This record gives sequence, C-alpha cells and structure tokens, in this order.
Amino acid sequence: MATLDNYKALRDEIDAATIQLWDEHQSNMACKKGCDKCCLNFDVFPIEFDYIKQQVEALYPDVLNDSAPAEAGEQCFFLKEHQCTIYKARPIICRTHGYPLLYMNEAGDQWELSHCELNFTSVDEDYFHEDNCYAQDTYNSRLFMMNKEYIKTAHPDKGEFDLIPLVELLK
Repeated sequence: MATLDNYKALRDEIDAATIQLWDEHQSNMACKKGCDKCCLNFDVFPIEFDYIKQQVEALYPDVLNDSAPAEAGEQCFFLKEHQCTIYKARPIICRTHGYPLLYMNEAGDQWELSHCELNFTSVDEDYFHEDNCYAQDTYNSRLFMMNKEYIKTAHPDKGEFDLIPLVELLK
C-alpha cells in the first residue's frame, strides 16, 4: 500500500534532483525569491494533497485561517506579496518549475523540452540533454502509480485521474 511516507520519499528525491539542476544551471536561471510568474492555482493528486495538508497544518497553521477566495483566479491563492506562504510544503510541480524539463510528446515518439521563458535565454537547445534535465515523465509516472495505490484506501471515492485543487486546503 502506498503511504504518505512514499510520497515524502519521492518528493525528497525530486528535491535532490532539483538541487543538482540548480548547481549546474544557476547561471542561466532567473528564478529567485519574489519571482512568481509560475505561481498558479494547481490541482494535485490526493496523496500529494493529504501530505501538503499535514505539512501546512504543522508548519503554517496561520495560513489555514485565511478564508478561501470566492472564486479562485489564475494566480495561486498561497502567493502573498510575491512569496509562497506554504513554501516548504509546496507541491512537486512548484518545486520543478523553471528547470529544464524533458517529457515525451503526445505521440510518444519524441522528447520535448520545457523551461521558464525567463531562464536559459542565452543557450541553444542543443545544450540540453538527458543528464542535465529533469525527467518529468519518470517522476510523474511514479507519482501517478503511488497515488493510484493510495486512493484505494485513503480516498476510495476518487478515481485514478481525480485531482484536488490546492485551495481546498482552506475548507
């Protein structure tokens, strides 16, 4: 059975990978405190939602006292004054934004590259290769399978593709 400990281990592995990417690419990265171009309202798998909820309750209890927005806009509700109010608990997608991401295209026959348009403005796409990019599909597949197992007992009402909006932490 997948547990929240499995999710934490995966997230720790992803954090280690992003630290390596930062070490390699920091001279090409515009990401810094106060940059919030990628801070959007995201939905996450139940396993991630439950883990983030535990962390927010432990680390950021005051955030939970904020009222949920009447209608969530595009910008992340947890962004205040250009800073993430749940930074240590943020989801995986927020941990990897900006870095060079490799993923398989929809046809499944070619790798695609994604990164923030503010980063890597002076490098050619030939600069990127499998060893200096984040393997998005690999981690996403593992998260999907982990969540699929987790929801069997923790959220039997959810389907394997169901996501939960992060703003529901405030409900």
